[in-house]
Amino acid sequence: MKTIYETLEMNKIQEQLLHYCASTLGKDKIQSLQMFDDEEEIQEALDKVEEAMQFVERLGRLPLGGLTDMTSSLKKANRDGTLTGEELLLVQAHLECVMHVQNYFQNSEITVRFLKDLYEGLVDQPHLRDEITRCIALDGTINDQASPQLLHIRRQIKNLQSQMRSRMEHLVKESRDYLSIDQMTTRNNRLVLPVQSSHKNQIQGLIHAQSATGQTVYIEPAEVVGMNNQISLYEAQEKEEIRRILYQLSQLVKNHYYHFHFNLELLSELDFIFAKAQFGVLYHCVRPVIQKDGNELSLLEARHPCIDQDKVVANDIILKNHRVLLITGSNTGGKTVTLKTAGLLSFMAICGLPVPAREATIPLFDQIYVDLGDEQSIEQSLSTFSSHMMKMIDILHKATSSSLVILDEIGSGTDPQEGESLAQAILSRFIDIHSFVLTSTHYGRLKTFASEHSEILMAAVGFDLQAMKPTYHLQLESIGQSYAIEIAELLGLDHEIVQKAREIKNEAMSEHEKLMELLQSKETLLEQKEQDLQKSMQEAMQLKKQYEHALHQWEHQKDQMLQKAKDEANDIVEKAKTDVQDILDTMKQSTMKQHEIIQTKHDLDQLKYVQQDVVYKQQHALHVGDHVRVLKMNREGDIVEILKNHMIMVSLSGLNVKLHEDEVLYLHPQTKVKKVEKAKVKKSTVSKTGTYELNIIGKRYEEAMSLVDKFLDDALVLGYPHVRIIHGMGTGTLRKGVRRLLDKNKHVVSYRDGGPNEGGLGATLVYFE
Repeated sequence: MKTIYETLEMNKIQEQLLHYCASTLGKDKIQSLQMFDDEEEIQEALDKVEEAMQFVERLGRLPLGGLTDMTSSLKKANRDGTLTGEELLLVQAHLECVMHVQNYFQNSEITVRFLKDLYEGLVDQPHLRDEITRCIALDGTINDQASPQLLHIRRQIKNLQSQMRSRMEHLVKESRDYLSIDQMTTRNNRLVLPVQSSHKNQIQGLIHAQSATGQTVYIEPAEVVGMNNQISLYEAQEKEEIRRILYQLSQLVKNHYYHFHFNLELLSELDFIFAKAQFGVLYHCVRPVIQKDGNELSLLEARHPCIDQDKVVANDIILKNHRVLLITGSNTGGKTVTLKTAGLLSFMAICGLPVPAREATIPLFDQIYVDLGDEQSIEQSLSTFSSHMMKMIDILHKATSSSLVILDEIGSGTDPQEGESLAQAILSRFIDIHSFVLTSTHYGRLKTFASEHSEILMAAVGFDLQAMKPTYHLQLESIGQSYAIEIAELLGLDHEIVQKAREIKNEAMSEHEKLMELLQSKETLLEQKEQDLQKSMQEAMQLKKQYEHALHQWEHQKDQMLQKAKDEANDIVEKAKTDVQDILDTMKQSTMKQHEIIQTKHDLDQLKYVQQDVVYKQQHALHVGDHVRVLKMNREGDIVEILKNHMIMVSLSGLNVKLHEDEVLYLHPQTKVKKVEKAKVKKSTVSKTGTYELNIIGKRYEEAMSLVDKFLDDALVLGYPHVRIIHGMGTGTLRKGVRRLLDKNKHVVSYRDGGPNEGGLGATLVYFE
């Protein structure tokens, strides 16, 4: 029989968490994960995990390299035992781990609140760490510098070994004729000569061994026996000195036994917390809100952590004003996955883990009861229905108002009518108990019962009617159909069988059930269209954001280009001022002749920037009646007369204007040729000085602006290069209005206030192209 850990797949979550642990100490805590029953304890655990997630997101994983369970070595040292070099290296790694963890927290800009006691409780031993580093090599052997006595002994051994090797090499050369092979060897940690058995009496010494064939004996020459004996004495002294050094270091470990003991507890707890935090960050989890005696189970955008996170469908699973959530819908539509997701995330939260969701509010359940899948009790020879009913009886006896009950296909495995009746009665009992219940069903009567009961919230897993496949989206306050016949047809069931099944279904259904199914189908289609509409709106919003971003960038670039142009213009002006000053200084230096003055004026003229207009060359032979556009005025008219020297007369709204043929663009011939009329111009509008002006003093604002607009058009048609508008000083309203019109007129090159003899601030002089 599966445990709740296996049924909800909590064991798989534990396996993932084990990968994020740095030591067996943290792994042991992961293996013993269980639900909290105290609100303060679970809040404390979640506070620590939430804070650890902040560190992981900003600084990466906690540096726990070197953390191992050295409890047995500590006990050994505490009993005055001598630790080996390898065991002391574990102690050194432990102390380095403590140092790295302290630096990890102390060098961070994150304010530490809930983890502060854990990392501040760690005790580092820099002196012991340095001593172990000085005395123990990386392979666990003892360094020569561990003590002066050890260094002296090892030097004596090396000297004697060097002398003895030299003497043995000399004996090999002298006794070459007696040896089996031309080199020395070792037996019993002694240098010996491989002597032929027939010549063993030729060399004085100790026989240490004989070859398997008996052809060779291994003799230690008498003259090196004393050296070997001396080396053995030194080696014994070396071992004693090493034992003394290791014992001394072991005593230092013993002196800090309790510090090491507490360090292990604190580091294992940090390992446990940061493994949960690492999981939380990788799976984009949130800290769940746990409420004691809570009346709300809310999982927003909940995701099952054992499903590929790039493919899993996030769902809202909410029970606020209800105690029972009844999920309906098609087969393979995700009902069981939704139930498992709710159960697993609730279990994880009450175990002090972050959960993969956008938001999570979960009551502090006293227990979670689950009955999922087709589990039979082989030992008791029970059927599927009997197995589920045994579980149901047990749950009904144990469940309380603080329990979460998860049931898949309630009442299934028996006669549908009896199953529906049992399911309805069981749900009624759970409602009386006031337990939280998440369940699924295909029973039509149970759907009707649920829709009429205020404590039950209906939900359906989505189904795409066009693609005929499930969407796995949970739709709250909705009733789903099973679509068994449609799915069977899609899988390849014979069409005649499918058609027969539909006929039998329709005959068996009551009018109420038919109307309910029709309503459900329409509701599904409506929801699908709503989803499509929302998707389209989201795409439109995304396009709008992209457009606004592009527009913002263009505006920014435009401002930069304008500023650059202004800067370049200022540079040109400054250079021009310098050139002008140089020319003026040259003129002042001496009396210049007439031709020199003319040349100087020419040089000044060269400083001007002249707009190079594009010259248009007329390609069409113009005739009277042709419809043309006057390029400079951007106005259309008809040719009324062909004059000499490539000149023509064009009628513009009744006014005849004399132009060069290159100043117009031929558009098309005109069917009716207008009669030539001389343009009539009121003499009162043109002053004797040859200027064209308008006086709007005393006019109403709207009337004045209308007069100015027409005045400008007339001036353009008549070809005046500049005009004067007299508006007076007054309140300045007419002056501002005139300038707003001038700013909008693309034919106005510039304008300025009048001079002392031109009307001053009461007049504006306007210049055209």
